[in-house]
Amino acid sequence: MFKKIITIIFITLFLYSCDYSPLYSNKNLKKINLDVSKIEGDKELNKYIMSDLNKYFNRDGKEVKLSVITNYSKNIASRDTKGSISNYKLIANATFNIEVNGNIQTVSFTEDFIMKNLDDNFEKNNYEKTIKKNFSNSITDKLIIKISSIR
Repeated sequence: MFKKIITIIFITLFLYSCDYSPLYSNKNLKKINLDVSKIEGDKELNKYIMSDLNKYFNRDGKEVKLSVITNYSKNIASRDTKGSISNYKLIANATFNIEVNGNIQTVSFTEDFIMKNLDDNFEKNNYEKTIKKNFSNSITDKLIIKISSIR
């Protein structure tokens, strides 16, 4: 019993002194000011990306100019034995031109997902919108990490 108490105390003291911080809590992420100069492509995907990037507009910090070109496609992935569509492949591609201190860098991010065909069109459209939102969240997270690594 005494060994357990000492072990618990030792582990507690060890964890408090290790200076743990989350992986993506980079302090530099808060010190950027985004300025989107051009946005082209899929309107709905662009709306979601701009909504995710909204928290980085009009802030103090280094000025980052962006131009965004998105592309979204919905292709048939497979058919069943009757010939009707059973799966779709959704692909979202976003290309960003990042300008920091006069240096221009181009990065591209691609996300894809296999979606089952649903009988109800309303449910299928809502599911596809949810997938687009998830695509935009993933793309903007990758973009912010990339911007923070550019010096």
